[in-house]
Amino acid sequence: TIICKLSVDRQGSKRGYIAMLAVDREWRKKHIGSCLVQKAIAVMEQEGVDVVVLETEVTNKAALGFYEKLDFVRDKRLPKYYLNGVDAFRLKLFVTAPPGLRRIAQPY
Repeated sequence: TIICKLSVDRQGSKRGYIAMLAVDREWRKKHIGSCLVQKAIAVMEQEGVDVVVLETEVTNKAALGFYEKLDFVRDKRLPKYYLNGVDAFRLKLFVTAPPGLRRIAQPY
């Protein structure tokens, strides 16, 4: 399951947002998650988004690695973002950025 949306900011830039990605445990490691994210990004690109954004826990190494393989970069650390008090990283995929810029990760 993937939950995402597209919005337009005050300057008229389109932004995609991935709110949730969940794959049943028995179906993991079969590239279903990456397929869902890539399809969502493809639709967002067709709609003209400039950037796709999401948040994930700083302790979720699997998610961080997963999204970084898809060219997302760490944009910002969000202190105590989750109700359990854990920080989050805001990750971004710069859709309209020149190739090569997408893979520049911030050191955290």
